[in-house]
Amino acid sequence: MYQRSFIYHFLLTPRYKIWRYLGLVIFFIIVSLNQTLAGYNEIMPSIEDSVYWIIAATILVYIVGICLVLSKFRRYLSSGKYIQFVFWIICCSLLFMIIPNTVYLTYEDGYSLSSPRFLIDNLSAFVTYILCILGVIIPVFLRNWMLSNQRLSQLKIKQKLSQVEQLKEQVNPASFFKILNRSRSLVKSEPDLASLMLMKLSQLLRYQLYDCNRSQVLLSAEISFLENFLKLEKLYSSKFDYAIDVKGNIDGVFIFPSILLPYVQSIINSLDNKEDLLIIDIQIINSNKDVYITLHAHGIDNIALLEKELLKVQERLNTLYGEHYTLTVRDNQPIGEIEIILQLEE
Repeated sequence: MYQRSFIYHFLLTPRYKIWRYLGLVIFFIIVSLNQTLAGYNEIMPSIEDSVYWIIAATILVYIVGICLVLSKFRRYLSSGKYIQFVFWIICCSLLFMIIPNTVYLTYEDGYSLSSPRFLIDNLSAFVTYILCILGVIIPVFLRNWMLSNQRLSQLKIKQKLSQVEQLKEQVNPASFFKILNRSRSLVKSEPDLASLMLMKLSQLLRYQLYDCNRSQVLLSAEISFLENFLKLEKLYSSKFDYAIDVKGNIDGVFIFPSILLPYVQSIINSLDNKEDLLIIDIQIINSNKDVYITLHAHGIDNIALLEKELLKVQERLNTLYGEHYTLTVRDNQPIGEIEIILQLEE
């Protein structure tokens, strides 16, 4: 697991908030002492009696200015009002310049607001103050930016989970209803067949209710689920047949649930009105990096209808696999072919 550094935690996590403010106060005390004792060295004899008041006033102005900027950060920068925020940074920098200019005007003879020295010193100080203010607010900006990204990521995850749940509900229930109706009609004439159909249906529903609630399922379980559905479809219609061929080791291979069934249902829906024998051949190959799933439907006359049916369920792959899959539909009369390639997570 990736361990973040102490500097990251100190600058960005709420646990060190008090220590950050304490460090900021200590920093301003040091800056104020340096500015007073070193910056005013030339006029120190004149300000000896007021040196402590000057230090205290400098510290107070720095702290008030930074607190003002931080309060405006939450109000303006976080809401995208950049011009207003820049205005307050400039005001804060000008505020920091009040104490030094007041000291020089009061205690240094010949110091004038119109002198070149005044202009150069203040321009240099102004730029320095802005850089210092930016240095203080950058950790706050980073923290807010990271929190916003985390919230955005959480919302995306919730949205994806919501889409997945909706897509799970989109697994066509029409097949289940027609099995129930068929079983009801066979209860008296063929009770054994009706019982077998209901048992297979219960296995399908159990998988839908429990296994499909997991984020991923074993490929072998998904194949068993699909095979139970096809067996049930074969019991329902004497004009339907299927074959499933699995190649490669599928033990321990996980995929997202209910990936295969919607495509098989799409094929059946596009062929439901045909009176000819319907045959679906399914080939599943695990190449360790990808899973190749090929569905051959014998007797498709209208490939456009099949593609229309597939559009209803293609969103499922888009949501679950994003760009890590390919879906191809081929019209090889009299056989329609659907090929799905799923990239496995390493």
